[in-house]
Amino acid sequence: MVEHLSPEIVSILAVGVALAGLTLTALRSVRIELHGIRTELNEIRTDVDDLYERVARLEGLFEGFIQKAPANDPGSN
Repeated sequence: MVEHLSPEIVSILAVGVALAGLTLTALRSVRIELHGIRTELNEIRTDVDDLYERVARLEGLFEGFIQKAPANDPGSN
């Protein structure tokens, strides 16, 4: 069967195999990079959640401070 393949067909098949190999290699690299980006995004989400909690805690402290602060009396100065 191989004896009936023309050199052009063999060349076309070789180019197809080479392109498939390049495509799979590039796809693997993209997958590895995407995994790294997902990991970094999860870390950022965790940091944002922590900041959200800290800001909420500060807001609560400020609200308590404002409510406890004595009203400015114009005659007290």
